[in-house]
Amino acid sequence: MKRIVSIFIACILIIVLAGCGGNGHEGEAKTPSGSSVQKGRDYQKVINDFEEKGFKNIKIEKLEDLITGWMTKDGEVESVSVDGNKGYSPDIWYPNNVEVIITYHTFPAKPDSTKQEDIQKDNHDESANAALEVTFPVENAKRSAVVAITNSFATDVMTKDGNTYDVSKFHSYADTSGNVKDYFMKVKSWGTWSAKNEQTWHVDSLKLENVLGTVTNAALDVNFDGTNYVISNITGTFGNSGASDGMSMNLSDIESGRNNPYLTVPAKLIKNDRIKAEVNALDHSGDLDKYVARTAFEKHGKSVYPYGFECHWILDLRSESQAADGSWWFKVGVTITNQYGTKRDTVAEGILSGNTGNPIVKEFYVR
Repeated sequence: MKRIVSIFIACILIIVLAGCGGNGHEGEAKTPSGSSVQKGRDYQKVINDFEEKGFKNIKIEKLEDLITGWMTKDGEVESVSVDGNKGYSPDIWYPNNVEVIITYHTFPAKPDSTKQEDIQKDNHDESANAALEVTFPVENAKRSAVVAITNSFATDVMTKDGNTYDVSKFHSYADTSGNVKDYFMKVKSWGTWSAKNEQTWHVDSLKLENVLGTVTNAALDVNFDGTNYVISNITGTFGNSGASDGMSMNLSDIESGRNNPYLTVPAKLIKNDRIKAEVNALDHSGDLDKYVARTAFEKHGKSVYPYGFECHWILDLRSESQAADGSWWFKVGVTITNQYGTKRDTVAEGILSGNTGNPIVKEFYVR
């Protein structure tokens, strides 16, 4: 169990693969990784990358050329063009309304003759959802999924030896007390819930986020055995938004081993709903935008080193985190230049507070 906690702590420090901001770029957006890097990724993740960078006019084009989906996966990106350029470079500023076209592979559309079958299937799914809702409300499944994931990553639910879980310390769905860095996760998206069978709900794309901005994107099943809610078949990722797949934890790890107590959720832990005002009070994600803070950090560095100050946000971001009060701490590799044109590589650190409209540099120093 100690291994899981260590993985969680490491995930907090995952490198965020995102470009640094610049000055005077209102109404603009900066490209993420180049087109050649995007090729082969899942198109939904590529869409997320461009949306997070601020692009507003994103379109998709399907290549309905798959037969088996073995060599090339359904949804795999073939190319990405920005303003008509399929060979665009990363970290280039464009007007945020330029056309971004993401072309991906998929299976051919079903013939029109199958439309009635699809309608019948949809009707069957709706009936199955309605029938399961009577005996097992989906709201209970939602809450129990959040509780299970929360307690599996919580750092304050272990016994003193750090090797086993103390179930008496498990947090309920309504619990917002204590140090939120230890366990609290807000719901970014409930995902899509459907009846898997007569006793089980299944969800895709359930997204939770902790106070440090680390996001869980999960698919799982929830079954009610008459007493407890049992979570199983967990897949997905846990990592910083924008990080590559290789830099995220595989959620199936939290289901490894046997009889993990956090995957069995007693009804008492989901009895009460969260108080919205308490949840909002814990959410400081809107206090100071990370990229605005980065821009202010770099601007301050340029004022201190007017002959040259360059942050290496992509290649040498040592660490970044958002505190519970909404402030950001950065530690990043930089190149500074003196008046004679001599360059030196070093590391800069700083803390920025305030809000998106008025970022404030509280601390700043260079080694």
